[in-house]
Amino acid sequence: MRLRSASLRAKHLWLLALAIAGAIPYGCHAVWSLALAGGIQVLNLAVLERSVRAVLTGRAGGLASLLLFSRLLLVLLAVGVLLARGGVAPVPFVVGLSALVPAAIWFGLDQASGVRSRP
Repeated sequence: MRLRSASLRAKHLWLLALAIAGAIPYGCHAVWSLALAGGIQVLNLAVLERSVRAVLTGRAGGLASLLLFSRLLLVLLAVGVLLARGGVAPVPFVVGLSALVPAAIWFGLDQASGVRSRP
């Protein structure tokens, strides 16, 4: 059975849920760290999508570019603060941040296979 989803966000959430379920045997701290990093990426992806749409449609002008740069700085700041404070388990936190990568690959492969199968 092949799971298909129309959006990158849905694929990301599905992989994040799978990773969180896999972290349960490692304790609450691992689950919390993974979920926190995944939540950061969920927000990051939502803001990135809106910013890119605004840039592509030309509605926001320079403001959209500023939002893209601000988003990057906020994500880096949040990750840096959480890792520096030591309040998160580093490995599950990095796994939560990285869950977007296989979701993007999965989404891209689905999109590419859809293009090839169209007449």
